Amino acid sequence: METLLGSVEMFGCIVLMCELFRWISRKTMPAGLGLDLAMEVVSTLQLCCCTREMALLGTKAGLPLWMSLTLTYLLTVLHCLTSRNATCNPCGSLDQWLRGLVHAPVRVLAQFVGAGLSRILVPHLWSLGLSPLHKLGGNCESPLHITPLSGASVEMACALSLFLILHYLPQVSAPLRPHVVAATITAIVYAGAPLTGAVFNPTLAFAVVFLCHGNTYPQYIFVYWIGPLVGTVISFLLLEYFLPKFKLTKGSQERVKKD
Repeated sequence: METLLGSVEMFGCIVLMCELFRWISRKTMPAGLGLDLAMEVVSTLQLCCCTREMALLGTKAGLPLWMSLTLTYLLTVLHCLTSRNATCNPCGSLDQWLRGLVHAPVRVLAQFVGAGLSRILVPHLWSLGLSPLHKLGGNCESPLHITPLSGASVEMACALSLFLILHYLPQVSAPLRPHVVAATITAIVYAGAPLTGAVFNPTLAFAVVFLCHGNTYPQYIFVYWIGPLVGTVISFLLLEYFLPKFKLTKGSQERVKKD
């Protein structure tokens, strides 16, 4: 219980600190690209710090599965409610770029800045000693438990599943959207975590997985960068080219039957 409470305090400190940064940014910066990039940096910082704490809690504390999934769900809802429309994921920015958003590459750079800041900030927060686990935070093992090729396929499938579902998110009422996103991510984590950790976010992998022992940087890049990016491109191609034609063909067949 002491360990869990210490991690909850850690989550609270991270979110409150990032909310303060977001409030300062909104008060001091005009609306526009600069503010959007600031939100990307701060929200990615929050996501990476919380995920790194969650990874430590999940690997060192021996939490039961239901508790780990519940925390994943709650943290995802919290992030959705506080991220201020920031993507916090190069895969999401790639999807936006494919759909015509010209500033997507700059947003990716902002996301990696946030991820890099999390690698600096988390050890300082752990030094506060809020949880007994924080003494073990500097030693983590790779979550990749299969071959790099299989791992890249899993990460690709995770990203593909996420973006196929997110495509239909605007059809869901606004109050329910954070819960739909959280339920989707929690389900993907449940399925993929035993194999690769189910990260499907290159900046998150850079902030969390790349610090762990067990695999090389080229392997991590192949699995956690190339894999989800390929899955994102496939989801775009399916949604923009394959599925619309399938619907048109199906509708045409129905009209033929009626005639």
